[in-house]
Amino acid sequence: MQKPGVLVVAGDKGPGRNVYSLVQELDYAATLINSLNDLENELQKYPEVVVILDLDSVQVNHQFLRNLRKAHPQLQMLGVSELSYHPELKEVIGSHLVACLVEPLDVEELCFWLKSISEHLANPDGETIG
Repeated sequence: MQKPGVLVVAGDKGPGRNVYSLVQELDYAATLINSLNDLENELQKYPEVVVILDLDSVQVNHQFLRNLRKAHPQLQMLGVSELSYHPELKEVIGSHLVACLVEPLDVEELCFWLKSISEHLANPDGETIG
């Protein structure tokens, strides 16, 4: 099974940059993006990727995630944060975001989600992730 590329969207501060390094260490082709504006350009070039959003340094909301998912229905997104709970994103975790991982990251958990997403991208008509 081929590993998908990973786009990590992270500002200057927050756990995203650590996640980017970790994803590279796990032998995934990773690209670090500094803004949501750049994300759309990357998705046009590479539609079959995993997007990891640093929820502490990038301002996302329900509407943004819904629009992104509508434009790219195959897109698989994970969130990462130093906070264990984001009340404003409660509705989107599980629907638009596959999961929200808490920093410091559990490497096994990250591997599980990346592997699950890879399997889903390889067989999109199969069972749901999780």
